[in-house]
Amino acid sequence: MFTKKISQISTETTPIIEATIYTSNNISKEPIIYLHGGGLVFGQRDDLPEAYLTLLTDAGHPVIALDYLLAPEVKLPLSLKTLKETLESVISQLPEWGFSSDYHLMGRSAGGYLAYLLAKEGFKPKNMILFYSYYTLEVPNFRQPSPAYLKFPRVAPMDLEALIESQPIVAGEMGKRYPIYLSGRQFGNWLPRLLPSLRDIPVYSLTEEDLQQLPPAILIHSTDDSDIPYDLSVNAAKFIPQNQLVTIIGTEHDFDRQVSDETLAVYQQVIDFIG
Repeated sequence: MFTKKISQISTETTPIIEATIYTSNNISKEPIIYLHGGGLVFGQRDDLPEAYLTLLTDAGHPVIALDYLLAPEVKLPLSLKTLKETLESVISQLPEWGFSSDYHLMGRSAGGYLAYLLAKEGFKPKNMILFYSYYTLEVPNFRQPSPAYLKFPRVAPMDLEALIESQPIVAGEMGKRYPIYLSGRQFGNWLPRLLPSLRDIPVYSLTEEDLQQLPPAILIHSTDDSDIPYDLSVNAAKFIPQNQLVTIIGTEHDFDRQVSDETLAVYQQVIDFIG
């Protein structure tokens, strides 16, 4: 079983940026630095189910879950800048915490997207662990009303103002914040809530050449993911020099939300890949 502690990473931001560090008695492998999902607008760092944390830490990998600033209170350029500073601080402290200075970078969904951007910015994890992620914003589905989300009652953009905070935040409950993402995907205006301008899309996307420079990666994705197209992981796997694509048959985006024998087996594949 793991233990956890909270560490303040940056006190100069509002809000304070923190990390949760999960460890077991076995600290024999490189730490895994984890970024949560949530469409960049909701979620929180401590969202990995205990069963996965137990599996990873028992295998010798400490897990460090990081905060990052959420949209639309903060646009992606500032969120990424702050996240880069956070990651630099964490990496510098790894030896102080008794961990290897090498690390693996893991993200689920939007967290995986941020992991891609961090690698593009020059960070060099030993491996990348990318659950149902995307490496580019140049996706027509992201800029058009999504059929998958049009099945739900419409959330008009004007109804969202009461959900947006007056100050930057690093955690947002799904029950309150999910309508922001839902509305963005229903009306095709998710990206304008993230970016200063749609002209910035190429800046916050990876090219084929960028993918070719990435470290080894394991990519896990459902075949009929209605949120993030499976083809994005398939395409990434064509260019990342060393990779393993784990294909999940099904329609669920975050298929690992509920722990099962099948999802535990996927996390074991992750452990086997990163060594």
